[in-house]
Amino acid sequence: MTDALLVSDAVWHHFGDEITRIAPGLEVILYEGSEPLGDAVLSRVTLAFFSEDTWPDRSRGIVLSILKSPNLRWLQTFSAGVDSPFFIDLMNRGVRLSTASGATASPIAQTVVMYMLALSRDLRRWMRAQEMSEWSRHTFVELDGSSLAVVGMGPIGLEIARLGAALGMSVEGVRRTPTGDEPCPTFPMEDLDSVLSRAQWVACALPLTDDTRGLFGERRFALMPAGARFMNVGRGELVDEDALVSALVSGHLAGAGLDVFAVEPLPETSPLWSMDNVIITPHNSGTSTSTTGRSMAIFLDNLARWVAGEPLTNEVRP
Repeated sequence: MTDALLVSDAVWHHFGDEITRIAPGLEVILYEGSEPLGDAVLSRVTLAFFSEDTWPDRSRGIVLSILKSPNLRWLQTFSAGVDSPFFIDLMNRGVRLSTASGATASPIAQTVVMYMLALSRDLRRWMRAQEMSEWSRHTFVELDGSSLAVVGMGPIGLEIARLGAALGMSVEGVRRTPTGDEPCPTFPMEDLDSVLSRAQWVACALPLTDDTRGLFGERRFALMPAGARFMNVGRGELVDEDALVSALVSGHLAGAGLDVFAVEPLPETSPLWSMDNVIITPHNSGTSTSTTGRSMAIFLDNLARWVAGEPLTNEVRP
């Protein structure tokens, strides 16, 4: 059976020549509009690229199209996380899955640095004064010399650790199995509580699994030193949000920077919206002008690997 690639019209418009060069005999099936494709067309699909340009406005249609493709053998996704039931269902069917892990590491890590700079300097206070044309000065805390715990040392966590060290912070990492070549002292998950107890800043960059769901709750927030600040760029379900709100209201945690939430969009009724010591970004920390190019480069490289019968980069193992 000749391979047929399901790909968005935008990807084909910009990268069609490159796709043809890599796989000259490939049939290309374009995803246009926003509705699922018909069964007759989808029966020919063997490869698919779930690209960033379809998210979120057209994602429902292309996801349903992918799920309805009975002969699909490989899916490349623009995302790094694959905890969605969509991906799990495909892997259970034997579909090979590869991700764009690493494509968003730089902008997400820089967003964490933004959280730390803004929270440590009470940026909101300066901005309020600016809006009122007030010359209002205040003392702030430096990052240099403070302690940072990075929980989750994939590409994003590694970049957070590197930038933290560049800012003069004392950085420790936590991951399931330390490899020994991390850019900072790194401990197994069994030592998480000990690492948290000495961290003034905690950055969570974990994937969502059965083991990590609800990892940060009342007990672990209480372990952090009084005045610590918490940041989450992993998944919202890693955190008990009620416990986080309580720790912020009590003052035990001095602030938080949050890009992900258990329910997205974050409901208007969430108390997090109105907290002066919380910075909210709408699951947007990796959406830079350079991210798409890196994601596309991974897809094109993997397409060449597929054609050559070589191992895929970032393939997810069941």
